[in-house]
Amino acid sequence: MHKLSVWLVRASLIHMGIGFLFGALILHHKGIPIYGWSWQLLNPHIELMIFGWTMQFVMGIAFWILPRFSGDQRYGKVYLGWGSLVLLNSGIVMTALGIWFTQNLLALAGRVGTLSSIVLFAVLIWPRIKPLGGYAASQNS
Repeated sequence: MHKLSVWLVRASLIHMGIGFLFGALILHHKGIPIYGWSWQLLNPHIELMIFGWTMQFVMGIAFWILPRFSGDQRYGKVYLGWGSLVLLNSGIVMTALGIWFTQNLLALAGRVGTLSSIVLFAVLIWPRIKPLGGYAASQNS
C-alpha cells in the first residue's frame, strides 16, 4: 500500500475516533442532561463523520485500489494527492471550528479547502479510471 493511502486511512480513523467521541457526548447528554454545550458538537460531529471519516477513507482506498500506470510513476502525480490530504484535513478542521465558534468566514474557508481537495484528488485519479476490459471489448463486437 502506498504511503499516501496509509496516511489517508490513518487520518480518516483519527477523524472517526473524534467524531465518535462527539457523538457519544451528545448521546450521553440526551440520556442524562448534565452539560448543555454538547449540542454545539452536533454540526462538527457531522462534518467529521462525513468528510473526515467517510470521504477520506474512500479517497485512501480509491488511490490504493484503482489501476496503476506502468513505469516509474505508477500512481501518477502523487504530489496532488498529498496536497489533497493537507487541504482536506485543514478544511475539515477549519469548518468544524468555524461552526463551533459561529465564525461563518472560517467555515466558508474550510468548505473551500474541502472542495479544493476534492478537485485535486479528482485530477489525480481521473487518468487511472478505465472501463472494464471485457465489457468494452464485447460492446465493440
